[in-house]
Amino acid sequence: MVKLKTLRLIFYSLFILISCSGTQNKIEFVPVNRREKKFISSYSGDLHRDTYIYRERILIKKPPADLEELKKAMMDYRNKKGVPLDKLDTDEYSMNFYRYTDDTSYFLNHISYDTWDGQTKYLGSQEQDFLGFVFSERCPADTTQWQTHVLWTIPDQEKLKKDEFYELKQENIIPCPKPKDPYQ
Repeated sequence: MVKLKTLRLIFYSLFILISCSGTQNKIEFVPVNRREKKFISSYSGDLHRDTYIYRERILIKKPPADLEELKKAMMDYRNKKGVPLDKLDTDEYSMNFYRYTDDTSYFLNHISYDTWDGQTKYLGSQEQDFLGFVFSERCPADTTQWQTHVLWTIPDQEKLKKDEFYELKQENIIPCPKPKDPYQ
């Protein structure tokens, strides 16, 4: 009887241990639902032409520590949950990813606001929690085609203290197709 109770206790302990270990590292994506996802920017280099940008912001609970896993997770989420590029009537599409913290989760239920010292609090100001973004823009030669980049931050506290921003690195995932040679 004692052996059966001991075996049962060991079995339940192992079952709980195995079930908890499988959910411990699961990445969870939490979209920040904003009313105005599409906006206009004149930062295209051409002051006479506005650029239309569609941006989504996503918080990540338990982001992977490995950079390659983080980039893959961001791209996978974008490919599964993002707006298909052929459905967009904008020039650029960006999906920004932030670490889920007390500061960033504030924006799940609140909009930006001005503080008493004239500063504006918004999700983009949470640079210490910014992980990176997947960014697509129309190709200059053929505006029906898109090129996609992944950008991410390099966590460097010294650079943040000195320059007040992290260093960004970029990888071109889907380049623009080369224009056809008219002489061929």
